[in-house]
Amino acid sequence: MLSWKDVSAALENNKYIWRTLRGVAKELKTTQEEVLQIITENASEAIKSSVPANTGEDLYTTRKHYRRKASFFDRITSSMT
Repeated sequence: MLSWKDVSAALENNKYIWRTLRGVAKELKTTQEEVLQIITENASEAIKSSVPANTGEDLYTTRKHYRRKASFFDRITSSMT
């Protein structure tokens, strides 16, 4: 069964700052619905971007990963939106 540990590891993949549900589901070989359910259950540790991907899909990451990877400018700008 999929756990938050699995999803957070995929969200914190060093190749990315933000991930789509599709990308995480593909990496974990599961459904987007299952990934979204785990993210929703752990909403205090995950964040959703206010700006969607170029494809229109929602983007997600962990709070910890965002603090490590996002630039100072990105963190300031996102705090204002």
